[in-house]
Amino acid sequence: MEPQRAASEAPGGRGSGRLVLVLIAVVLIAAVLLRAGQALHERLRHRDPVAAPARVVKVIRLEPQPFEHTVSISGTLEPVHSVDVFPKLGGKVVRLDVKLGDRVQEGDPLARVESTEWGLQAQQAQVGLEMAGQAADLARRSLGRLEQVHEQLGDGSLSLQEFEEARIQAEGAVTQYEVARLQRDLAQQMVRNATMKAPVAGVVSRIHARLGGMVGSEYPAFHVDDTSSLVLRCQVGELDLVALAPDQEVRLRSDALPDRLLVGKVTAVAPTLDSITRRAPVEVAVPNPDGDITGNLFARGTIITGREEAAFVLPIEAVQRQRGQAHVQLAREGSVLELPVTVLGEAHDSVALDGLRSGDLVILPGPEHLAEGERVETVDITRDQG
Repeated sequence: MEPQRAASEAPGGRGSGRLVLVLIAVVLIAAVLLRAGQALHERLRHRDPVAAPARVVKVIRLEPQPFEHTVSISGTLEPVHSVDVFPKLGGKVVRLDVKLGDRVQEGDPLARVESTEWGLQAQQAQVGLEMAGQAADLARRSLGRLEQVHEQLGDGSLSLQEFEEARIQAEGAVTQYEVARLQRDLAQQMVRNATMKAPVAGVVSRIHARLGGMVGSEYPAFHVDDTSSLVLRCQVGELDLVALAPDQEVRLRSDALPDRLLVGKVTAVAPTLDSITRRAPVEVAVPNPDGDITGNLFARGTIITGREEAAFVLPIEAVQRQRGQAHVQLAREGSVLELPVTVLGEAHDSVALDGLRSGDLVILPGPEHLAEGERVETVDITRDQG
């Protein structure tokens, strides 16, 4: 009986053992997972949060400084007088008195055109004038003698017709003399016109006349530029026009004269805008008494329209505008602060602001956008900017 009972109980015992082993394994795995979870929780609970590194930014330390309100302009520095010289008398050029680049005064001879025929006509007219003068003198003397006879002998000494004919002859002789004088003057003027003269003082900038060549009234023989003063003609928009007035200081630079500052003043401002372009012409005079500034150089610069004795001045790129409001980014206590500001005036590369205080560190924009409150480290470039 015992062997049979053992045989019948053996399968059940083996199943119970396996179940116990499974339960033990589950308990062990659960314990391991629980322990691992507790360890991870402990590490996370006691670990310090990771702080993002501070960004390095360039800043300008603000201090009040003078500021000039300006209007940007550009244009060509034209000679105050630029004149084409046309010959008054066409013909063959027989003499050249100047060469390219010569300085001339008003009335100086430039060249002479052949005028032999006009010279002969002037001589002939002079002879005719002298003959007419003699005839006029003879007629006046004859009339004078008749008047004396009339005074001495009375009204019956001469007929009215004789007296009137003598008077008419005398007046006709005088008229012929005046005509001869005008003919003489015209011939002499044509001889003078054969010499081309400088209409203004300046520099001979172009010569088209050639010795032995022909010149005529259809094409200029010379060009004279008066560079004692230069004129820059430019145009400004309607917002700038209201700030301009004669005698305002102008500062200009030209690429051809990189180390030289050209100073002039506003001489004329148009009172109205062009209806299409909405711009108005302005003229600026630049003195050039030594003539060392070449005419027709291109120049750009500014008109000084006003001055602030003390203002907070920044590069124009440091000011951001959104929806009509200007603001700057400051570095305060190691983080970014956005501050609205008021624009007092703008120059071509700088802007004057209100709403700041001395010592503020204004962040210059970099390649990446900075959010308000972001941590920053500053590099002061104020001296470099100055």
